[in-house]
Amino acid sequence: MSKPSGSPHKNRRRSTKSLRSVDHKAAVSKYFSEEKPKENWVPPRSPYSLIQEDLYTEPWQLLIATIFLTKTRGKKAIPQLLKFIQRWPKPESLLDADKSEILEFFKPLGLYEVRSNIILRFTREYLFSEWTYPIELHGIGKYGNDSYRIFCVNEWRQTNPDDIPLTMYRNWLLDNADKLGI
Repeated sequence: MSKPSGSPHKNRRRSTKSLRSVDHKAAVSKYFSEEKPKENWVPPRSPYSLIQEDLYTEPWQLLIATIFLTKTRGKKAIPQLLKFIQRWPKPESLLDADKSEILEFFKPLGLYEVRSNIILRFTREYLFSEWTYPIELHGIGKYGNDSYRIFCVNEWRQTNPDDIPLTMYRNWLLDNADKLGI
Protein backbone atom coordinates (compact mmCIF):
# COMPACT_ATOMS: atom_id res chain seq x y z
CA MET A 1 0.00 0.00 0.00
CA SER A 2 1.73 3.13 -1.18
CA LYS A 3 0.98 6.59 0.08
CA PRO A 4 -0.56 9.02 -2.41
CA SER A 5 1.67 11.81 -3.62
CA GLY A 6 1.29 14.94 -1.60
CA SER A 7 0.83 12.86 1.55
CA PRO A 8 1.81 14.70 4.75
CA HIS A 9 4.03 11.68 5.49
CA LYS A 10 6.03 12.03 2.29
CA ASN A 11 8.56 14.50 3.65
CA ARG A 12 8.57 13.46 7.28
CA ARG A 13 11.94 13.49 8.93
CA ARG A 14 13.47 10.07 9.59
CA SER A 15 14.89 9.30 12.98
CA THR A 16 18.60 8.71 13.23
CA LYS A 17 17.86 5.14 14.22
CA SER A 18 16.16 4.27 10.93
CA LEU A 19 16.13 0.58 10.12
CA ARG A 20 17.75 1.41 6.79
CA SER A 21 20.80 2.79 8.58
CA VAL A 22 22.19 -0.75 8.71
CA ASP A 23 24.36 -1.01 5.63
CA HIS A 24 24.74 -4.76 5.21
CA LYS A 25 23.75 -7.25 2.57
CA ALA A 26 20.60 -9.07 3.66
CA ALA A 27 21.29 -12.51 5.11
CA VAL A 28 18.66 -14.87 6.39
CA SER A 29 18.51 -18.35 7.81
CA LYS A 30 20.54 -21.02 6.08
CA TYR A 31 17.24 -22.79 5.52
CA PHE A 32 16.25 -20.19 2.95
CA SER A 33 19.59 -19.70 1.22
CA GLU A 34 20.16 -20.72 -2.38
CA GLU A 35 22.76 -23.28 -1.27
CA LYS A 36 20.35 -25.53 0.62
CA PRO A 37 17.80 -27.42 -1.47
CA LYS A 38 14.31 -26.51 -0.38
CA GLU A 39 12.17 -29.25 1.08
CA ASN A 40 8.56 -29.22 0.11
CA TRP A 41 7.30 -29.37 3.68
CA VAL A 42 3.66 -28.52 3.93
CA PRO A 43 2.51 -28.86 7.54
CA PRO A 44 -0.77 -30.76 7.60
CA ARG A 45 -3.96 -28.98 8.60
CA SER A 46 -4.94 -29.96 12.10
CA PRO A 47 -8.20 -29.79 14.02
CA TYR A 48 -6.59 -26.98 16.06
CA SER A 49 -6.42 -24.33 13.29
CA LEU A 50 -3.24 -22.69 14.57
CA ILE A 51 -2.23 -19.43 12.88
CA GLN A 52 1.15 -21.02 12.10
CA GLU A 53 -0.67 -23.41 9.74
CA ASP A 54 -1.51 -20.40 7.56
CA LEU A 55 1.85 -18.60 7.83
CA TYR A 56 4.39 -21.40 7.32
CA THR A 57 5.35 -20.14 3.84
CA GLU A 58 6.26 -16.72 5.26
CA PRO A 59 8.66 -17.30 8.18
CA TRP A 60 8.91 -13.60 9.06
CA GLN A 61 5.12 -13.37 9.36
CA LEU A 62 5.02 -16.56 11.42
CA LEU A 63 7.62 -15.16 13.81
CA ILE A 64 5.80 -11.81 13.99
CA ALA A 65 2.71 -13.83 14.97
CA THR A 66 4.60 -15.35 17.89
CA ILE A 67 5.49 -11.86 19.11
CA PHE A 68 1.83 -10.81 18.87
CA LEU A 69 0.73 -13.95 20.73
CA THR A 70 3.20 -13.62 23.60
CA LYS A 71 1.20 -12.86 26.76
CA THR A 72 -1.96 -12.27 24.70
CA ARG A 73 -4.88 -14.53 23.81
CA GLY A 74 -5.26 -15.45 20.15
CA LYS A 75 -8.79 -14.04 19.92
CA LYS A 76 -7.38 -10.61 20.66
CA ALA A 77 -3.98 -10.88 18.99
CA ILE A 78 -4.80 -12.55 15.66
CA PRO A 79 -7.12 -9.83 14.28
CA GLN A 80 -4.42 -7.23 14.98
CA LEU A 81 -1.76 -9.51 13.50
CA LEU A 82 -3.74 -9.92 10.27
CA LYS A 83 -4.08 -6.14 9.93
CA PHE A 84 -0.35 -5.78 10.63
CA ILE A 85 0.77 -8.28 7.98
CA GLN A 86 -1.66 -6.81 5.50
CA ARG A 87 -0.04 -3.41 6.06
CA TRP A 88 3.52 -4.81 6.09
CA PRO A 89 3.52 -8.19 4.30
CA LYS A 90 7.32 -8.51 4.00
CA PRO A 91 10.08 -7.57 6.43
CA GLU A 92 11.49 -5.10 3.90
CA SER A 93 8.17 -3.24 3.88
CA LEU A 94 8.54 -2.55 7.59
CA LEU A 95 11.86 -0.76 7.07
CA ASP A 96 10.13 2.48 6.11
CA ALA A 97 7.47 2.25 8.80
CA ASP A 98 6.88 5.09 11.18
CA LYS A 99 7.20 3.82 14.74
CA SER A 100 4.01 5.59 15.81
CA GLU A 101 2.09 3.65 13.16
CA ILE A 102 3.49 0.36 14.51
CA LEU A 103 2.58 1.39 18.06
CA GLU A 104 -1.07 1.70 17.02
CA PHE A 105 -1.24 -2.00 16.15
CA PHE A 106 -0.19 -2.96 19.65
CA LYS A 107 -2.23 -0.52 21.74
CA PRO A 108 -5.24 -2.88 21.97
CA LEU A 109 -2.90 -5.70 23.08
CA GLY A 110 -0.85 -3.93 25.72
CA LEU A 111 2.92 -3.70 26.01
CA TYR A 112 2.79 -1.62 22.86
CA GLU A 113 6.09 0.23 23.31
CA VAL A 114 7.94 -2.98 24.18
CA ARG A 115 6.42 -5.02 21.32
CA SER A 116 7.05 -2.26 18.79
CA ASN A 117 10.72 -2.07 19.76
CA ILE A 118 11.01 -5.86 19.67
CA ILE A 119 9.49 -6.08 16.19
CA LEU A 120 11.70 -3.33 14.80
CA ARG A 121 14.89 -4.84 16.17
CA PHE A 122 13.81 -8.38 15.29
CA THR A 123 13.09 -7.35 11.68
CA ARG A 124 16.46 -5.65 11.32
CA GLU A 125 18.23 -8.77 12.65
CA TYR A 126 16.05 -11.10 10.55
CA LEU A 127 17.11 -9.24 7.42
CA PHE A 128 20.70 -8.30 8.16
CA SER A 129 22.13 -10.95 10.49
CA GLU A 130 23.36 -14.41 9.73
CA TRP A 131 21.26 -16.88 11.64
CA THR A 132 20.22 -20.52 11.55
CA TYR A 133 17.40 -20.59 14.07
CA PRO A 134 15.22 -17.63 15.02
CA ILE A 135 16.02 -18.04 18.71
CA GLU A 136 19.27 -16.29 17.75
CA LEU A 137 17.25 -13.16 16.91
CA HIS A 138 16.04 -10.48 19.30
CA GLY A 139 12.55 -11.07 20.71
CA ILE A 140 12.20 -14.70 19.65
CA GLY A 141 12.08 -17.23 22.43
CA LYS A 142 11.33 -20.93 22.63
CA TYR A 143 7.75 -20.52 21.42
CA GLY A 144 8.81 -18.69 18.24
CA ASN A 145 11.73 -21.04 17.66
CA ASP A 146 9.54 -24.12 18.12
CA SER A 147 6.90 -22.67 15.79
CA TYR A 148 9.53 -22.06 13.11
CA ARG A 149 11.04 -25.53 13.49
CA ILE A 150 7.66 -27.28 13.36
CA PHE A 151 5.98 -25.28 10.60
CA CYS A 152 8.77 -23.86 8.43
CA VAL A 153 11.59 -26.41 8.37
CA ASN A 154 10.03 -29.82 9.12
CA GLU A 155 11.79 -30.38 12.43
CA TRP A 156 8.62 -31.22 14.32
CA ARG A 157 9.97 -34.62 15.44
CA GLN A 158 13.02 -32.95 17.05
CA THR A 159 10.99 -30.26 18.79
CA ASN A 160 9.55 -30.51 22.30
CA PRO A 161 7.39 -27.42 22.73
CA ASP A 162 6.32 -26.03 26.09
CA ASP A 163 3.37 -24.19 24.56
CA ILE A 164 0.14 -26.20 24.96
CA PRO A 165 -1.30 -25.66 21.44
CA LEU A 166 2.09 -26.39 19.81
CA THR A 167 2.37 -29.55 21.91
CA MET A 168 -1.14 -30.59 20.88
CA TYR A 169 -0.23 -30.02 17.21
CA ARG A 170 3.03 -31.97 17.49
CA ASN A 171 1.31 -34.84 19.31
CA TRP A 172 -1.41 -34.85 16.65
CA LEU A 173 1.32 -35.16 13.99
CA LEU A 174 2.92 -38.03 15.87
CA ASP A 175 -0.40 -39.83 16.32
CA ASN A 176 -1.37 -39.37 12.67
CA ALA A 177 2.03 -39.56 10.93
CA ASP A 178 1.31 -42.81 9.07
CA LYS A 179 -2.13 -41.70 7.94
CA LEU A 180 -0.71 -38.32 6.85
CA GLY A 181 2.28 -39.90 5.11
CA ILE A 182 4.87 -37.95 7.04
